[in-house]
Amino acid sequence: MAWSPWPVKAAGDLFDLTVYNIGKDNFAASAPGVAAAKGDLVGATGANAIARLAVGPNNAILVADSGEATGMAWQIVPAARVYNDAGIAIGAASWTTLTFNQERYDPEGCHSTVANTGRLTVPTNGDGIYSIGGNVEVDMPEAAGTDEIGLRILLNGVTSIAQWFLGLSRSVDRATPPFACDYELVATDYVELQFYSGQGHDVLSAGNYSPEFWWHWVRR
Repeated sequence: MAWSPWPVKAAGDLFDLTVYNIGKDNFAASAPGVAAAKGDLVGATGANAIARLAVGPNNAILVADSGEATGMAWQIVPAARVYNDAGIAIGAASWTTLTFNQERYDPEGCHSTVANTGRLTVPTNGDGIYSIGGNVEVDMPEAAGTDEIGLRILLNGVTSIAQWFLGLSRSVDRATPPFACDYELVATDYVELQFYSGQGHDVLSAGNYSPEFWWHWVRR
């Protein structure tokens, strides 16, 4: 039902049935008439026209979207931080995907502690730019000597989207600096945090920083 302008009236004109019906129809086409459920919004679809925008999922944010009838859309905001409460054995001179059996938070279900526990996966409607990062501490025993270690973020099991190496020479446990990058992802894309040690030094479970893997949706 479309909105109609009120007719121009002069002093002394009667409030007739035609005028009444215009007012009734306009009310039905306005926000109270369009809204159908708790949380509904209304948005203009053009001049003198509005439509209902149903409430989005919990924790979603409202974004401008010229492709939608109302010019707005609900956007989920995936975020997860996962960790492992035990150390991880590392083979020498090969990249190892780190696994994570615990979650600090994961409201959109990006991670599983049962299957493919090393992955963070983009959920449906979660397309966008993500900030992705991780951190580990390396087990360097007293007789370790030197070693080359590395971290990388791997996309869909194939493409490295960030990579970092460090030479260690001190015989002490050493934590790598937090390692992060931004990257545009679409639904079903997944990323993994991989660790490299030339001599096969293990990743320690330590505090709230090793091994840890996280991401946050930033924007479309």
